[in-house]
Amino acid sequence: MKYLLMCQVKPADFAQVTPEAEQQIMQSMMAYNQQLIQAGVLLGAGQLAPPNTAQRVFAAKGRIKTQEGPALKGDTQIGGYYLIDVPGEPEATGWAAKCPAAQFGAIEVRQVAYSPM
Repeated sequence: MKYLLMCQVKPADFAQVTPEAEQQIMQSMMAYNQQLIQAGVLLGAGQLAPPNTAQRVFAAKGRIKTQEGPALKGDTQIGGYYLIDVPGEPEATGWAAKCPAAQFGAIEVRQVAYSPM
């Protein structure tokens, strides 16, 4: 079963992070990436650009429109994601619990309901 692990963070929480602490966080995330790869469960992963770079594409009054910025305004954003393939939800939430981002944010775990691949 495929699951998307979405790393939710609050940018304000990182306002006072020192460069040394940021480097430690990145090293922890890289080690986590290697664990996923070695376990053979990682299908894809990525760090997202800041929300202010987002473009929304949507329909309004029968026309396709675009708008700059994220769909939801707020203090929480999705900073990155992991797409994993595991036997079920217990394994998916287990991997989410191991993610270093869970220490300073939250990991939303969602099963992929449909995938053409």
